[in-house]
Amino acid sequence: MIAPSDRQPIVVADAGPLIRLAAAGILDTLRGLNRRIVLVDRVEEEVVGDLSKPFAPEIAAWIEGLGEAALRVETVVGIGVAALRARPRTPTGDALLKSALRDSGEQALREFIAHWHPTESDSAVVLYEDRKVATLFLDVDFPVTLMTTRAFVATVTRWGINQDAVLALESIAGRYDLKPALVGEIDPSQPPDLRVLPQPMPTDAE
Repeated sequence: MIAPSDRQPIVVADAGPLIRLAAAGILDTLRGLNRRIVLVDRVEEEVVGDLSKPFAPEIAAWIEGLGEAALRVETVVGIGVAALRARPRTPTGDALLKSALRDSGEQALREFIAHWHPTESDSAVVLYEDRKVATLFLDVDFPVTLMTTRAFVATVTRWGINQDAVLALESIAGRYDLKPALVGEIDPSQPPDLRVLPQPMPTDAE
């Protein structure tokens, strides 16, 4: 389990955690951990590509404010989507773009984890809401701590980083689907077929 003193980078695996933390008014809790925030291009585009979407301007400003604390990852998937959007519109091009966008966030994340290896403490903390995303990390060759948004806010509350984080997140539960507080540890020394998806977070975890 991660500890407050760890320097592990935080990978925001899908759009869900950013949107929910922004809606709860606790997005800056991520910055409070003083760790590198990893954002894959297709995940970033999903949350800030259309600034008319709820909380998109707030998230965009927050990302820009991170400066060098953010590792903004470009992927072949993201480059392909951008190239298709830049072409003159045609029925064929629109069909290709629609196909490219389908599950593009998951595909970009898959591409990223296939080639990336963390340099800070040789491990990573991954925040997610989409259960399908968690399965992508079962085969990684570096240590990973997988956490849903609820598990993350429970952790930062326990560490004293934001004592109101849990209450703030629960205040939006009526508007946003929130996965249970799930945590999983991926040990690369363990055979992939013995690894399990995140499990309910112990209430007395330290």
